[in-house]
Amino acid sequence: MLQLILGRAGAGKTTHVHRLLRDFVRDGQQGLILLIPEQDSFAAERSMLALLGERGAQAVEVLSFTHLAEAVFRSCGGSRGRELSES
Repeated sequence: MLQLILGRAGAGKTTHVHRLLRDFVRDGQQGLILLIPEQDSFAAERSMLALLGERGAQAVEVLSFTHLAEAVFRSCGGSRGRELSES
């Protein structure tokens, strides 16, 4: 299920998402994905570890948009194709 959480800055979106994930993990749900921007991946993984503990954090996969695409390609057998060089 895709759930969009919308709101202005400071409205409590991140806190709400963390509470939802904590409740899902407590209910024993697996295969949870937290989709975040590239630059926030390390901080999001750290916050999941702090919030859920080592065992609970394993139930939540923190993915950036690039890593989500790579995971879909891996699971569906697709190819990423050739990447453009810096030039």
